[in-house]
Amino acid sequence: MTIEIKEKGTRQFYKEFVNVLTQYRQLLYRPEDKLKDNFTRYIFLTVAMVLICLMSLYGGITESFTVMKILTAVFGAVATVATLIILMRMNKMVSGYLADDRPSVVTLDENGVEIEKVGSQAVRLAWDNVAFVRSFAESTCFFSKDLSGIVLSVNNDHRKEIMDYIKNNNIEVKVVK
Repeated sequence: MTIEIKEKGTRQFYKEFVNVLTQYRQLLYRPEDKLKDNFTRYIFLTVAMVLICLMSLYGGITESFTVMKILTAVFGAVATVATLIILMRMNKMVSGYLADDRPSVVTLDENGVEIEKVGSQAVRLAWDNVAFVRSFAESTCFFSKDLSGIVLSVNNDHRKEIMDYIKNNNIEVKVVK
């Protein structure tokens, strides 16, 4: 079965895909776990770190300036910068996916699943290397068994076709909904 995808995915689709990628290991070991919104988590974490940093500095200025307060301020600043960098990289990934206008072709056959962007190399997962197939709010994803981090994601407009193909061809792969 071949599915030609000409339309570009939505921002929500790509944000969900980035969340899947950042939680790959957790989902690989516990496929039924709820997908968390790491964008929101990192924003809250950044705000918390800024507050810790400000409280430490304020406490250090009004009272005696102890080594512990300095260390707390440094820790807060480093943690804030680290979480901001992660958040910016996640947003850059989404923007990169949105900028790619090339159509893709999804192929499901007796050997496995393959996604190929026009003009680039195809990514293929053999059925015996697919840990499970899971449907999320915006996408249907194929997770590799190994720790390579390969996740093939297809917009949910094609979920029924994919699930029907797996069922009708007796593909032995775990399906998580």
